Amino acid sequence: MKVYKYISNTNALKNIASGNIKFSTLASLNDPTELLVKVIDKELISSLNRIRKNGYTTEDIIDLKRQENIFKILSPETMVISAPDTVEDANQIIKLPIYDNLVYLRNRMNKTVDLISERCGIFSTSSRYNSLPMWAHYANNAKGFVVEFERLDNFFVGDNTGILNKLDDVVYKTKRSSVSFESGSYKSIFFEKDIDWKYENEKRVVTNLSSCEVMNIGNESIYIKRIPKQYISSVIFGWKINQDEIKTLMSEIKKVNSNINFKVSNVNEGLIKIIDI
Repeated sequence: MKVYKYISNTNALKNIASGNIKFSTLASLNDPTELLVKVIDKELISSLNRIRKNGYTTEDIIDLKRQENIFKILSPETMVISAPDTVEDANQIIKLPIYDNLVYLRNRMNKTVDLISERCGIFSTSSRYNSLPMWAHYANNAKGFVVEFERLDNFFVGDNTGILNKLDDVVYKTKRSSVSFESGSYKSIFFEKDIDWKYENEKRVVTNLSSCEVMNIGNESIYIKRIPKQYISSVIFGWKINQDEIKTLMSEIKKVNSNINFKVSNVNEGLIKIIDI
């Protein structure tokens, strides 16, 4: 599988080419609704009643364990009770009166999301290299670059949370999902966006920032993970970059990654094409 990172400046390009990828904090992202938890009282109560009536399954217990692992990493302060080990235990716990207190649940969820927002970072890629809006918005109006990654999903394979450190698709919805007692509903917090962002065709990796290397540049902290250079296959130059600049950048990039390939883009009849250099 190939994925693509749109880049606007040469410093970011050289860093990625050398194997350093930057995880963006939630505050630095352009979507103000990232990790904005959505709780609909009616759906929350309905899911609670449904589970109390039908009971948990073995698969639900696995999911609750994954959820617990996420909280242990990103929000241990808001953990009240450990995930149950058995279906029987889970069915007893869900009957506790505390789960009927919507005010308490809302406050707990909001606090949890606030902590997660401070502690997780996102590395965004796209499944497309030929999106005109993406070249315009994220690659300096075609004066920038696209970095091609190959088999990056072999490096970011996930962990015991089922969420972190895994390259996964963003799901776009007209109506965002709400967080409820349903199995896996919490995944929507990390991998769901409004339909208006569909043009990005995003595949992302979510990580805990504490696992990153921190680089301080001016007043900004940059969070970096190092990946083997073998996963960085090509650099695609924007069609508005002149030939002299391309030659200079190729020489500089080869110094940090001798195996990288180079391609140049152009627009023909409204479509973006790329050719090897």
